[in-house]
Amino acid sequence: MTDNQITPRPRLWISYPWIRNEERDFTYLVPQLKAENIEAVYDSFQFMPDLRLGERIVQRLMSIGFDGWLYILTHQCFTQRSYTDELTAAIDQTLLHMGPDYPMAGLMYGIASQQVPPVLRTLPCISLGDPDWRRQLSSVLKTDSMHTRKSQAKAPRFVWKIHPHYEGDPSLTAVEVHTNGDRIQYWRFAIPKSAKVARWGQGRSGGGEISRIIFAEAKGSGRYDNRDVTWFGAANTVSDTESAYAIFSGPLPDFICFGPSQNPFGSPGKMELIWPGVMKQN
Repeated sequence: MTDNQITPRPRLWISYPWIRNEERDFTYLVPQLKAENIEAVYDSFQFMPDLRLGERIVQRLMSIGFDGWLYILTHQCFTQRSYTDELTAAIDQTLLHMGPDYPMAGLMYGIASQQVPPVLRTLPCISLGDPDWRRQLSSVLKTDSMHTRKSQAKAPRFVWKIHPHYEGDPSLTAVEVHTNGDRIQYWRFAIPKSAKVARWGQGRSGGGEISRIIFAEAKGSGRYDNRDVTWFGAANTVSDTESAYAIFSGPLPDFICFGPSQNPFGSPGKMELIWPGVMKQN
């Protein structure tokens, strides 16, 4: 790097989901990090059992294009097992969307590292009481390789589209998936087991009508991202001109997965996951 080159300033999101009452306002962290050449945004919100923390986290990280996520950990965080479970799931979902090298860390306030559940200690845990905490966080963000990470990010495998008011029916929403040019003979959707699909099948790309003919219809259930899912699909070829469709009546599921299978009636292989709420927001 030459003297006239400017080091890029990473953008960091700081989240503080508090449980019963807000212990402290951590807004003061923002100017402290600015002095460390880190542009931070701070959000505080109450954690509720139906918050869908993972979806909220992914939406926020993707909405502005943050380069890292710092979640504040206090003794309150671990008074409810549901918080640990939700935070762990949110971390897993962030890794799925942002990539396995996406920078994340916990900032401990008023607790020691041994008080953090082991499942959360697999990622860096930095103590706010450590005078060196800002440098430690800067190291986690790896500022010098920030643009390298972005350039190496994988492009989506498939083209996803959401069609509200499908076929003129305001109660129906279609999720369409097709490839970027290759062909998939045996394809599968997977949705949360609690979700219900009204119809599904294959048809022309661009919101076309679903074919009444389904070859090698396959269905099953399993686990994905620590959640129970139902999967289904067929052998009608999907390509850049022929799409797979899943039609829903009412709200869309929290997440939808799509990918190929190795044989006509087999379970899915490697899948791509999307959050419909994130797609509609962006």
